[in-house]
Amino acid sequence: MGFNVAAGQTAPQNHPANNFDFLRLIGAVLVVYGHSYPLTGTGGPGFAANAPGTIGVKIFFVISGYLVALSWLRDPHLPRFLLRRSLRIFPALAVVVLLSVVVLGPVITTLPLSAYFQNGWTAFYLRNIALYINYGLPGVFETNVYPLAVNGSLWSLPVEFSMYLLTPLLLSRLVNFNRFNLAALAIGLAGVSVLLIRTWPRTSIYVLYATNVWNWLEVAPYFLFGAAFAHYRLEWLTNIYVAFVGLFALGVFAMSATAEEAMLVVVLPYAVLSFGLGYTAVFEQLTGKNDLSYGVFLFGFPVQQTITAVAGPQIGPWANCLISLIVCSCLAYLSWNLVERPMLSWKPLRHKAAPESEPVTVSVPG
Repeated sequence: MGFNVAAGQTAPQNHPANNFDFLRLIGAVLVVYGHSYPLTGTGGPGFAANAPGTIGVKIFFVISGYLVALSWLRDPHLPRFLLRRSLRIFPALAVVVLLSVVVLGPVITTLPLSAYFQNGWTAFYLRNIALYINYGLPGVFETNVYPLAVNGSLWSLPVEFSMYLLTPLLLSRLVNFNRFNLAALAIGLAGVSVLLIRTWPRTSIYVLYATNVWNWLEVAPYFLFGAAFAHYRLEWLTNIYVAFVGLFALGVFAMSATAEEAMLVVVLPYAVLSFGLGYTAVFEQLTGKNDLSYGVFLFGFPVQQTITAVAGPQIGPWANCLISLIVCSCLAYLSWNLVERPMLSWKPLRHKAAPESEPVTVSVPG
């Protein structure tokens, strides 16, 4: 998920006139809504052969690709770039992981507390802070419909961070990604992704640093399309009405899963960026100064699992979703004001202002 970062020599710029905060929040809500179905043992809806939660994650990656690429293009300094990225990802993640281990786990586990804390899997769960994803804590949620998974949302974070690491390389002059090279890479990876994910059967699982390579391949093209949009300064192409037509066509016309995914990888990035860059004051006022999207995303899954453990799966997906969103919004508010915003105040600023000729249609993201 891409987020805004201060961009002046002495003081941050004003909040940009865009809807990206609102769209990120919509993406987080979609993730919670999508998870409410499998976590209560019911079949869920879909859009363009994707579950709602998957659509939400892909929205994150489009926005992140665009804003993170802009961040690098405005200030191509690797230490500052990585520090900004780390300050946005790791503090809130560390808090959620620690709370899961020392608060949620002891309350939910079926093991004696001494056995819980002495179990090697308890300490192993802390590796999530380093993006080495592990989903289970001993004795926690073992009788749930979706057993032993404490926070299934975390899988996308190492994928996201890997794209942060690739961004300086892809946009660096060292590899000379000018003209149409980055676009060709995005289109080529999208084609490979559609073929492998939707056409060819996956008989094996390939894991790199505890991350499923198939998961990486499914969402990476969305990040690259967002990055290419920033790299080629294509803001002038955005049109909300064209985006509506594309989304409507995806929702109405029945096609094969392969064709729908091929259309989605084009339509969704265009729609997200069109809505994000189309200024609507009402949407900006809805989010205000509190960016709750990351907190809702991080807390959603464990809160939903806890509700299922307490109320049972018979509570149903809608009740699970609504209660979870209320609880997660409160936790996200605390996370933003006590953890995320204070840590973001440590973001490094650029030492040099951008050239006057540089486009300034969007403020520097982080």
